[in-house]
Amino acid sequence: MRKTKLFFINGIILTITALSMRSIGLVFNIYVANKVGSEAIGIFSLIMSVYSFAITIATSGIGIACTCTVSEEFAKGNYINGIKAVKTSIIFSVLLGVISSILVIAFSPAISAIWLKNLVSKTPLLLISLGLPLISVSSVIGGYFSSVEKPYKSAISQILETSVKIIATICLLYFNPSKDVETICISLILADVISEIFSFSLNIIFYIIDIKKYISKRSLPIQMKKKIFSIAFPISITSCIRSGLSSLKQFLIPIRLELSGISYSLAVSNYGLISRYGHACYYVCKCSNWVF
Repeated sequence: MRKTKLFFINGIILTITALSMRSIGLVFNIYVANKVGSEAIGIFSLIMSVYSFAITIATSGIGIACTCTVSEEFAKGNYINGIKAVKTSIIFSVLLGVISSILVIAFSPAISAIWLKNLVSKTPLLLISLGLPLISVSSVIGGYFSSVEKPYKSAISQILETSVKIIATICLLYFNPSKDVETICISLILADVISEIFSFSLNIIFYIIDIKKYISKRSLPIQMKKKIFSIAFPISITSCIRSGLSSLKQFLIPIRLELSGISYSLAVSNYGLISRYGHACYYVCKCSNWVF
């Protein structure tokens, strides 16, 4: 009965936090869009579609694999094995995060020139690569907290991360009032990177404190790499395909608008008008990665 009650409480915590973060993210998106203009928010939305795809590469599957493996080992009383599974997952997550960052860096000149028509340089795209390894590791730690039935710690981290992001965004836009599209995008992305650094640091502190009570318990070591990889790989492939198609769709919208005879800048501006009140895919993607 206690476990059933705990399950429902954890489910309620996850649901309320995810819905709250999505709602806050949507409202804040509208505020930012009204402040920076439709063209800037259009370009920023396209950059965020690249960011969402990069996050999918960096995180998809590894958090779920960590949750499944740790839950199984802890259920058997193999606490040391569970902690080893988390450490192995963190190693995988760092590798995936670095690979994702390298891909963004490698393709940023082409994306800037071909997809964004040089309306912004590759700098905003390079900045998004900074937070990818941190997001990937945070995904694993979130999976760990879900496996040990302590999702409230991830909820606290997510709420504080969003708060830091909002404060950082407002400050950067206030102290850098330039109307240049690239400058605006850099400010928005820097605010996100700052919030990711804060969230990562908080998650690491929570994790270190939490695992101390398991370190002294003994169990037989087992090989975790195959188990984690077998869970994460198929999820990662399907998630990357789905996210990649979604990102491609976002880029095709202004390109198709341009074919109607308007300039690409105006097409992006019109796309920004569409995004102003309806675009929250970035927040949905991050909340979904956190939940799993």
